[in-house]
Amino acid sequence: MTTQAEQLLGARVTGADGKLVGTIEQVFRDDVDGTPAWARVRSGKIGRFVPLGSCQVTSEGVRVPFDAQKIMGGPNIDAGQHMSAAQAEELTRYYGLTIPTQQPRSQMAESQLSEQDWLVRQEERIQVGVETMETGRVRLHKYVDVESVEQPVHLFHEEYEVERVPITGDERFSSDLAEGEREIILHEERAVLRKELVPVERVRLRPKRVEEDTTIRDEVRRERIEIEPDQAFADARRADTGPGR
Repeated sequence: MTTQAEQLLGARVTGADGKLVGTIEQVFRDDVDGTPAWARVRSGKIGRFVPLGSCQVTSEGVRVPFDAQKIMGGPNIDAGQHMSAAQAEELTRYYGLTIPTQQPRSQMAESQLSEQDWLVRQEERIQVGVETMETGRVRLHKYVDVESVEQPVHLFHEEYEVERVPITGDERFSSDLAEGEREIILHEERAVLRKELVPVERVRLRPKRVEEDTTIRDEVRRERIEIEPDQAFADARRADTGPGR
């Protein structure tokens, strides 16, 4: 990478997933050849490091072969103005890059191992995120039900009865015969039903937030490196160094 460090400051960093990671706020050079090796990427209040060895500089910024989740999940390193060898090695291990041999600078150029000499051990790590999703819907529906009611009421009605009273000799009436009639009005009470609409309560739905602790379970894969000696070579060597040799 021949780009100068000053050209990278303030550049927008895009991850392998196409998402914007953040902007470069600091560039650290390699202690051997002085080329830009690491960049601190700022995303909000979080600053993380990303290697520049395999990045691509475009007109829109810098594209790196790691997704945003990988970068933001990296080690939180306080490098100040200079990154130490231990900090660089920690980042190198995190990104699965080749780790240089721990030799003096004068000897590194002569005895530097190739990538084929290294076996990189990797492991999966779980990063738990939270997302909000719709789990169901609840609806209020108002129906009209009809039910029978009974209400006792006290009523009256009038009937007629005939009252006959004998006339004594002291009473005087007309002696003429003539037709006549009398009329009375009978009454009764009747129940009158009147309905009125009365509000009795308000009903509404609202979400209720319930906090709970839960445990998620998954499986992660982890590589394991073991030394496996060449058994045929070991047997041959034992035979050559056996009794009488």
